[in-house]
Amino acid sequence: MAEIVQYHLEQMVGELEDLERRKLFTKPELKSIVKKRTKFEYGLRRRRVSRADFLRYIEYEINVDALRRKRKHRTTAKDKASKRTLSDYSIGRRIVSIFERGLTRHPNDVALWLQYIAFVKSSDHSEDGEASTRALSKIYAAAITKHPYEARLWIMAAGHELDASSNGGAARLLLQRALRVNPKDRALWTEYFRLELLLVEKIKARRRVLGIDGQAKEEENGEEESGLISLPALDEEKEFDQRVEDQAMAKYAAVQAAELSAEQRAALATPGNAYLQGAVAIIVFEQAIRAIPNDWEFRQEFASVVARFSDTQAVRQRVLDSIAADFADNAQARSFLCVAHLSAVSSSSPQLVDALRQAVGNYGQALSDFDAPAMWAEYVRFLAQWRDVSAGEESLRAYFAALLKRAAAQVAEQKDARLSEAVALELADGDLLAEATLRFPASDALWCKRLRAASDDDVERLCESHALPAAPHAQGLWDLWLSWAERSGMPPARVQAKYLAAFARTAQLTSEHSELKAYLQIRFVDWAWALPASAKLHDVSHYDEEDEEVPCGSAAGPNVEAFRRACQSVQRHAFPTPGFYRRCLELEPDARHKTTLHEFACRVNESDTRPWLAYLQFLVDERRLDAAASVFWRASKALPTDDDREAFDALYQELLRK
Repeated sequence: MAEIVQYHLEQMVGELEDLERRKLFTKPELKSIVKKRTKFEYGLRRRRVSRADFLRYIEYEINVDALRRKRKHRTTAKDKASKRTLSDYSIGRRIVSIFERGLTRHPNDVALWLQYIAFVKSSDHSEDGEASTRALSKIYAAAITKHPYEARLWIMAAGHELDASSNGGAARLLLQRALRVNPKDRALWTEYFRLELLLVEKIKARRRVLGIDGQAKEEENGEEESGLISLPALDEEKEFDQRVEDQAMAKYAAVQAAELSAEQRAALATPGNAYLQGAVAIIVFEQAIRAIPNDWEFRQEFASVVARFSDTQAVRQRVLDSIAADFADNAQARSFLCVAHLSAVSSSSPQLVDALRQAVGNYGQALSDFDAPAMWAEYVRFLAQWRDVSAGEESLRAYFAALLKRAAAQVAEQKDARLSEAVALELADGDLLAEATLRFPASDALWCKRLRAASDDDVERLCESHALPAAPHAQGLWDLWLSWAERSGMPPARVQAKYLAAFARTAQLTSEHSELKAYLQIRFVDWAWALPASAKLHDVSHYDEEDEEVPCGSAAGPNVEAFRRACQSVQRHAFPTPGFYRRCLELEPDARHKTTLHEFACRVNESDTRPWLAYLQFLVDERRLDAAASVFWRASKALPTDDDREAFDALYQELLRK
């Protein structure tokens, strides 16, 4: 071990001498750097080394290099022709070496590969940019060899070939190989589709600049492939025969050509035009939907991609036609087709009004073909969205408001066939909301919408008799009901009874609703804390007419007595949560009462170290070290494993040192 560490340290001698000669670091600073590096090197020679150990070393070296850069910039600001020396790139090389050693230990860590790639991209540790490009190509090849099923690595490698090497052919080949290994990966298909459109766009831009109107060269993808990432054959590719695949592609292209119209065949018959019109991109799309056939959102991604490129009407229309043909019974897909043309119209264009009228007409046709609640929900959502967006255009806003009113009437005509939760929420019609809450009683959003428009008497009746029994898990409903009770002017004892009823009803919920229980308990003590000083609470579970008739008004200051009574009510009539005790400890001003609260908080879950540590912190702050030692002993007995006890002991010792 020592020999290997000594070897790595000896490699730093030239760099350290250069840093001292250029007066970027002093001798004491260099000694500190050597000491720190020695500690890191010995740490990396342990039998079990985690990824975090390598990353801490890398972070230290990056900070040292940042300090070197800053000092060099300050000392050589006047000398613009200063030459690069060993120390300018030696630290970067060391970081690369640490990454490689880390990946030797943890080759299956994808996150470490990505961090390595990001560092090489963002740094200039090499003497020239070409060397950095070659290094990245080797890194991508090694990473993909280790992780052939990681689509991110394939996409990043293809992007590197396209951007850094301007090699579209190499990028295409990488994505084709990626799809052989991962034929069901959505991201790879969309990136391959985007690549083909981008290559066409580059050729069109080049032809426009050169003023070329003739035929496109057959070598449209004939970029030099000398910079291709040298990726060895993968085991995952062995099951594919390239010749069989090429024959299948040729056969498929012939079938597609046979299905084209006469005009399309005439256009594609012109030499060179087929590629520029997106024929390859269409073939990629067809292969993608064959691999992933029943996912309309996948096809929507293709539509979004093609919308970013110019002169792609044929490709875009093919994508939209496939959605219309294969997803005629999908409301979201039909809605997307109704508004697809709006993506080409800006909000300030004079053609916007006509485009919106066309969208409304498309929705009308879709509703006549597919009269279903989901389709009506999409239509109403579209109208409501444009009504809200058109706030500055009164005529347009009035147009969509009238359409919404007519849609509400149309839905009311056939409630059974057209009404849904989404439709009722968007239309916000009183009769439809009442009908929807009967049909969908568990929808808290519907109840909240209905109750906000109801009178005070209806709020109390609907909440207690219908809404809360049907949806006791809905925090929005409890908020609405308790807010109404707090501002209604009823005596505090009656509001307290409402809270206790809420605790009783939510106590039956499962543990997955623990956040709701904690929220109600915290809200109760916050409300009691803010009561007027004259208000008092009682330990009751129901409201008695003889209780004190002090109205709930605005508070002049914290009502500590009411707050403490509220805490006691929660402890007696509910199952207190850790969050409840944390809030009580934040508000409680008296140390004696805080001690009691800490004791109760630790009993909620004795294996949780956080309440114990909070209790110990409080006792140490109060200089009650004997009590802290006793609590520490109790906590150690309560923790289940030796590892938990060791970690807890370390945290306690750190607390004492602070």
